[in-house]
Amino acid sequence: MNYRGRVFLALAAMACLSVATVAHAQSGVAKTKVIFDQDTEGIIGDNEDPLIMLLQAPNVDVLGVTVAIGNGWVKQESADVMKLLEMEGRTDVPVYLGAPAPMVQSRWELVRLTQMYGGNRTDPFLGAFGEFSPGPDDVKAPPFGFAAMKPQTESAVEFIIRSIRANPHEVTLYVGGAMTNIALAISVAPDIVPLTKEIVFMGTSPEFQPKTVNVMYDVYAARVCLHAAWPKLTIVTVDVAEKVHKTPEMAEAIANGKNEGLAKLYTKLVIEPMKAGKRLQWFRMPDELMAAYIIDPTIVKEMRRYYVDVDINEGMNFGASTYWDENIVGYGGVPWPTGQIPRIQKPVPPPDARVANVIWDFDTERFKAMFSDAMTKPMVQK
Repeated sequence: MNYRGRVFLALAAMACLSVATVAHAQSGVAKTKVIFDQDTEGIIGDNEDPLIMLLQAPNVDVLGVTVAIGNGWVKQESADVMKLLEMEGRTDVPVYLGAPAPMVQSRWELVRLTQMYGGNRTDPFLGAFGEFSPGPDDVKAPPFGFAAMKPQTESAVEFIIRSIRANPHEVTLYVGGAMTNIALAISVAPDIVPLTKEIVFMGTSPEFQPKTVNVMYDVYAARVCLHAAWPKLTIVTVDVAEKVHKTPEMAEAIANGKNEGLAKLYTKLVIEPMKAGKRLQWFRMPDELMAAYIIDPTIVKEMRRYYVDVDINEGMNFGASTYWDENIVGYGGVPWPTGQIPRIQKPVPPPDARVANVIWDFDTERFKAMFSDAMTKPMVQK
C-alpha cells in the first residue's frame, strides 16, 4: 500500500473528530499562525532562512515545521532543520516528517523525462529525484553534528489537519517545496480547505521558467492544490523572485551579525569557502519573499490575479504552468463579449481552476532591509 493509502486509513477515523487547540504563545496581540511546509535541505540558505525570518517576526506564530520532499529527502531535511533550531535555541518549534515520496510519481520519473526531453529549464536539476542524488535513507550529519531534538511522532499530514481544525480561519500555509503534504491533507480532510486563512506557494511561472522545480517534484500534488477552493491562494513566481538575489555583502553581514548561531554557520559555510576562492551561486530569494509577504503584506507593490494550472500530461510540457487572465480576453486583447458565440470556444481555463493572487512586484529595498534585520539580530526566544 502506498503512502497516500496508509494516510487515508490512519486518518479516516479522525475525519469527524474534534481536536484540542494547538498550543502556542499568546502575547495579547493577534498573530498570524503559520505552518512552515518546506523542503528544508541545507542548514542555511533559501530553504532555511525564511524560517528564521518568520521566527523573528513579532506578529507571526510558527505552529510547526512540516518537512516536505523536494531538494532533498525528508530524513536528511529534518536532520538539517532540527540542527538549525537547536543552534538557534528554538527547540520549542516542533518538526513533523512529511510524505516520503510524491503522490503518484516514482523517484525515477523525472530522470526518465529529462533523458527523453531535456532539462526542466536550462539545467537538469532534479533535487532529491536526480539520478546521482543520495537515497531517501542516506542521512549525513549537518554542520556541527546531529541535533539532540527529535521529530514528532505525529505525521505532517495529521498535524496540518489538526492545526487548521483547531484554529479555523487563522492558519496560513507557507508552502516552499513540493505540495505533497498539503495535497494529502486536503484529500483526507477536504473540510480544512475553507477553514484555512491563506496558502502561499512558491512555484509556477508565467514566462521565465514554466517548469518550476517545486511543481515538478510532485506535479499531481500541485494540480490538486491549485484546484482546491482556498479562501485565498497567493503565489510567488520565479519571475518576480529574479528581482533580488542573495549577495556576498548579505552573507558577510550575517556572519558579522548578533545572531551567534547564524554567524557561526554563515562563516563556516559561506564566508570561509568564498575567501578560499570557491565559486558560489548567489541564488534568487523566492522563499524569503514568501516569508516577507506573510510578515508584512504591504511589501507587495503590485498583485495580479490569474487562473493558474499545471500540465499533468506526460511529455515535454509535463509540469509546465499555464496562466489565464482573470478577465478573459480574445485575440488582440479585446474583451470577450458577453453571451455565447456559436461554434467558438471561449479561451478559458478548466472549469474547476481557481484564481490566484500572483505577486507581480514588491519593494526590493524594504525586502532587503527586512531580511538583513531578521538574520543579523539575536534570535527571539519564546
